[in-house]
This record gives sequence, structure tokens and C-alpha cells, in this order.
Amino acid sequence: MLPLHRWTVAKQQSEPDLNEDASAVSRQRRTYVLSDGASESFSSRRWAKVLVTKFLRKPSIDEEWLRQAIASYENAFDREQMSWSAQASYDRGSFATLLALVFDDDHQGLNILGVGDTVVVLDDGEELRASFPYTEAEQFRANPLLLSTIPDRNSALLAALPTAYWRLDRNPKARIYCMTDALGAWLLANSEERLPVLRSLGSRDEFVEIVEIARADGVMRRDDSTLLVLGWG
Repeated sequence: MLPLHRWTVAKQQSEPDLNEDASAVSRQRRTYVLSDGASESFSSRRWAKVLVTKFLRKPSIDEEWLRQAIASYENAFDREQMSWSAQASYDRGSFATLLALVFDDDHQGLNILGVGDTVVVLDDGEELRASFPYTEAEQFRANPLLLSTIPDRNSALLAALPTAYWRLDRNPKARIYCMTDALGAWLLANSEERLPVLRSLGSRDEFVEIVEIARADGVMRRDDSTLLVLGWG
């Protein structure tokens, strides 16, 4: 499968630089990564970017992988030069999701890592066939476990990383949608009606319009929203 579209829209379109979502794509490595930084944590935009970049270079998470990622994040800051309030926020850490897709050499199998509430959906062109790590909209109401810049906060995740493996066929209508939580909750709340909406999208302008309409109607939470679409071309 190949990347067909990659779109993002910030909480406020007038402030795109505050978008805390990050994504990275490597067709050569057959790897696609998406991260959503937690808004309430310190510089989560930076942490999300570190995570997707790190995974693209080394697609296997363990304690050493996280140690290196945290070191890369910390190199961007001088704590001693911060105000006391910034120091306190920095010390509480940064948090982010990580959704990573790595295809087998023949693209017939897909390895998935899903930390947090960023989701991937398999659409066969007729219906939603699978989703991971969430399968129902209600799951988005709980506080997810996230990757943190505080090492001790990652112990539970490292003990049992959420993974899945999907076998794929060459159905030309099939699509894979990777999306951050606001968009994922919207889709899973009514996939029968909303999946065709995603299938119909052909441009970023159309994506932004759909997101803004859903926000205005109160059926999508106002949050940074990112969509990565993969297909057979």
C-alpha cells in the first residue's frame, strides 16, 4: 500500500503552528507513523515530532529506544534558563500517542503499534473491517496511557506494548485510515454513515470542510485532527 493523502488541521485554523500532531512517512521502509501530543503537557508538539522521527529511523521500541528519544527531546531545552513555572511544567513531563504501521516486504501483512488513542482503520471499500487500538467511540472517554518524557511513566507500556498484525489482500478498493483521536471518535461513533465521507475526500480543502462542519455541529471535538490515507493506488 502507498500513501494517498496526508492532511492535518489545527484546533484553530488561524494558529497552525500550535498543531501538536506529527506524522512521518517512508515508502522505502514501508513505515508510517502518527503521534498526537497531549495539549496539557509541556511542549508536546516537540515530543510528538521526536517520537515519529525516532520510530522512522528505528522501528522497534524498548527501554533504550525511549532513553534516546527522551535525550533528543531534552536537548532542545535549557531548564536552568526557564522561569520557575516553566521548570515545574517541564518537570511534569510531556506525553504523546504513537501509532506506527510497518508493512511486510510484500505488503500482504501489516504490523501495528498503537499507544494511546490514535487509531488505524481498515476499510474494504464496503465496510469497516477492523480498527486498532480502539474499536468503539466510548473508549475515547477514558484517559489513555501515553509515552512520556518521564522514564518511570513508561514502565507499564514497555511491559506490554499494544500491537496487532493484519493480513491484507489486494482489494483495489481497500483503504487504511490513520487518524488522531477527535477524528477517530467521530468515525467510530457512526462508521456506517461517516466512512463513506472519508472515502469521498480528494483534497485537503475538503478534509478541512468536513472537520469544521463536524465541529460546528458538535459531533467532533475541537482538537488537532490529522488523517493519513493509504491505498493500492
